[in-house]
Amino acid sequence: MAEQRSVEDIIELYVRGTYEGCAEDLCRCFHDSAVMNGYLVGELMMTSPRPFIEEVSNFPVKNSGCEYRHEILHTHIEGNVAAVTLRESGYPGGMCFTNLFHLIDDGSGWKIISKTFTGGYEP
Repeated sequence: MAEQRSVEDIIELYVRGTYEGCAEDLCRCFHDSAVMNGYLVGELMMTSPRPFIEEVSNFPVKNSGCEYRHEILHTHIEGNVAAVTLRESGYPGGMCFTNLFHLIDDGSGWKIISKTFTGGYEP
């Protein structure tokens, strides 16, 4: 149970960093070798977390007036690796996301090593 809490704490730090536009929090979540891949309104994106961190730092969700919500749908841990599914909604323009995170504990604590996502407009 303590490991699950540690993993989910990283996801909650990601959520807070995204909502508040805090680059420092987001950088603390991601491993230096992390990748971010997925679809944003049908367009394939394959990159590092850096563009995402810059975007949310410049345009924090909390300043948008939107009613942001999130829910951790699934957490699975095997030794020093973990997978978490996070659903987010209430982004500007009616955007919502499903994020599939892979995390690793490389001896310095849990970090996101991969974020795969799909994002589109809420129905």
